[in-house]
Amino acid sequence: MTKARVVRVLTLIMLVSTGAASFAQASLLGGTEPAWLSLERGKKAYDTKDFGSALVHFDNAISLRRINFTAALGRLDQVLDTKAAKIGEDSITRVLAAFAAEDFIQRDYIKLSAGQAAASKSLLEALRKERLSDSHRAFIDVLLLVIEYRPLQALDDSIAGLRNQVQLLSRYPEAEYWKGKVFFLEGELGIAEAQYRRAYDMSPSLEIPDERFTILYAMASLYDASSNFVAWENVMKSIVDGNDGAIDQYLRDAMMATLLDQGFDRFMTLYRLQPTYSQEAHTALGSYYLERGRAAASFHAAIALNMTLSQAINMLVRRDSDYVWNGLDDFMERARGDTSVSAYLSEARLPRLLLTLADALYVSNARVVATKLWKTVATDGTAPFAAVARMRITDPASAVRRQAP
Repeated sequence: MTKARVVRVLTLIMLVSTGAASFAQASLLGGTEPAWLSLERGKKAYDTKDFGSALVHFDNAISLRRINFTAALGRLDQVLDTKAAKIGEDSITRVLAAFAAEDFIQRDYIKLSAGQAAASKSLLEALRKERLSDSHRAFIDVLLLVIEYRPLQALDDSIAGLRNQVQLLSRYPEAEYWKGKVFFLEGELGIAEAQYRRAYDMSPSLEIPDERFTILYAMASLYDASSNFVAWENVMKSIVDGNDGAIDQYLRDAMMATLLDQGFDRFMTLYRLQPTYSQEAHTALGSYYLERGRAAASFHAAIALNMTLSQAINMLVRRDSDYVWNGLDDFMERARGDTSVSAYLSEARLPRLLLTLADALYVSNARVVATKLWKTVATDGTAPFAAVARMRITDPASAVRRQAP
């Protein structure tokens, strides 16, 4: 690392440390903003390339989440030592009922809670306005804090589940991930990788669980930038494995047998795969394996194309309920006549997907199927893919890629 880069990194770290210390002091005094607001401020600073401020805001968000939920865990543990909590055992609703029995005359509580579920947000907010014991109020405060981030059903009416969520939510993987994005743009790939790994290890704490795939794609981009293709491939495969559990080996073999032996039109007639977070990974792996002469190229290219076309077919069906798949050429003609579908396919770079699959099939000795796909791309006319497809038709061997492993 050059001296200039060392100075820049140290400067960023000093800015973060100073900002975090000031924030921690403000937190103890109660003058803070919500953690999510600090995260959003960091994103805005990131967008304007004010990376020092962005890191300070992200660390502020991390600190606030940790302070709030660590305090909540302490309050919850105190509540669990009370008589009402012991009566309720592991049930949230029974604990609430035990506290209500201590703080309310039964008819008053029935009137207050009429028509509302025992642990619903609306009832908890109404109860908090009443005169309550300190432990009752603390328990409600913890519940309301958690259900800002998790649906009530996720707690499964379990005190143990509630406590587990409080512990998980003390971490802020979203902010850790955005810190990684800053270091990535600063060219500090080692620090960025550590941040991405830290964020991914905190995946159970994510507010949106599928955001773990966003983190994985960021890691893949980092490995691509550093030419660490073994790590890149492993990350992409983990994205596929995390999304495509329904595509077992039996289904995979059946799909590929249909494609190789009966052609692409039959393949799309029998199999429809709705897009998942793995779509981008399949696209990337198809090209990666093709360029290295690996047999898996045709499978990944076929899945990526199937997902893309399945989505487009759904769009056509929504416009015309009588539409049925009648082969690729008929589909292409229908798609050109629908502006929303053609825009989607343009963004998905359909000709490139078709060309990648055709080349992979040629390498797999499915040359008749490959030739038909090349003709479709050539007829479509989208540059530069149409010209490449015409070259493939006259010189099929040009489909064999030359990049070294």
